[in-house]
Amino acid sequence: METNEEIKEETIANNDGWTKQEGVGMWLPEKENDELIGKVEDILEGTYGNQYLIRKQGTDETIKTPSHKVLQGRMTKVQKGDTIKIIYRGEEAPSVKGQNPTKIYEVFVKE
Repeated sequence: METNEEIKEETIANNDGWTKQEGVGMWLPEKENDELIGKVEDILEGTYGNQYLIRKQGTDETIKTPSHKVLQGRMTKVQKGDTIKIIYRGEEAPSVKGQNPTKIYEVFVKE
C-alpha cells in the first residue's frame, strides 16, 4: 500500500509539463544585528502596510520584508530599484502591558 508521501511524489513526478510554484520567503530576523542586503524588486501594498520584495545580494533569491511598523516607517523613502541594507537591532519592551514588543530596524540606501 502506498503512503501519502509516495502518492504526493508520484503526483509531482507525473505533472504533465506543469511546474510547481513556491511562494516568496519572508525575512524574519532571529537575533540582533541580522541583516538583509539587496535590491528592491517591488513594493507591495497590503492590509498591514507595505512589504518589499528584495533580491538578496549575490543570489537569485527574492525575499519579502515583514510589515513591522518601525521597518515600514524607515522604508518610506525607499524606491523600487534601490539597493538597501536592513539591520535588525532587537526588540523594545511594549509601552502597554499585553502588547507585543516593538521590533527595531535601521535601513540604509546605497547611493
